[in-house]
Amino acid sequence: MLLIATLFALLLERLLGQLDWWGRPVLLHSTVRGARGLLRWPWLWASPAIVPVLLLPPIALVASIEQQIESPFVALGFSALVLLLCLGPRDLADDISELLRARAAGDVDTARHLARALQRGPKPDPSHRSLIGAMFIQSHERLFGVLIWFFVFGPLGAVAYRTASRLPRMLHADGESQAADFADTLHGLMAWIPARVTALLFGLAGSLDDALRAWSQLEFDPLSGDVAGWRRKTWAVLAEAASGGLETDGEDGGGPAMPPNFDAMLHEVVSLQNRALLILLAFFAFFATGAWVSGF
Repeated sequence: MLLIATLFALLLERLLGQLDWWGRPVLLHSTVRGARGLLRWPWLWASPAIVPVLLLPPIALVASIEQQIESPFVALGFSALVLLLCLGPRDLADDISELLRARAAGDVDTARHLARALQRGPKPDPSHRSLIGAMFIQSHERLFGVLIWFFVFGPLGAVAYRTASRLPRMLHADGESQAADFADTLHGLMAWIPARVTALLFGLAGSLDDALRAWSQLEFDPLSGDVAGWRRKTWAVLAEAASGGLETDGEDGGGPAMPPNFDAMLHEVVSLQNRALLILLAFFAFFATGAWVSGF
């Protein structure tokens, strides 16, 4: 059932992505704005307590609706709808296509703006930051992280990860605080395993040897030496291992080769994401089929 809901949601996302108004994070932003209007205590918004205050209501709402649904077909539609709303807010391939068009047209300002937008969100240590690495992190945050949580915990998992992944940016808008740091920690905990699964998927979709080599090099990185280092290391593993997956065997068989230019590399990022998604869906299908067969 979850696999069918996943396929349906992914198909709808591709179709709706053609609409200009689609892809705006309206629901979560509206919820936070409404909460700010109701909870007018500055100390609360600087306290870690605001994180469960914002996180638990959407989870409770989805759980309550799920309990009221009796028809399996309605449950399927509801699961697909929740997943659809948790993906994105924009498909990474659409943003990369816009960046490629801006570069082809020589629109430097638009290309620079799009590149900065792709680099928003969780970041590894400065020594591991790059635009390509940021795209793989965005791919995880917009797609793979949500899908993994959805497959394990259903709609509740998708809502929980989507909300937890967006809260840090919203709370950091008020400046550094205990609330923002706690949101970062919660996000890091929820992403710790899924991010590594995503890195492995990109390795399987590309050059696994190079991805594992980049991953193993991070094991000797002193990144985890401070309190927040373990969080940055998660994103470093994802950025570096996934970027390593871009390497392919050279035409002369003499070793790994990267795409010939930056535009080709952008195309390869989209291609690698699509192949990694197919691998993930294949795993979903394998486990879903096993669960279905064991039910007899």
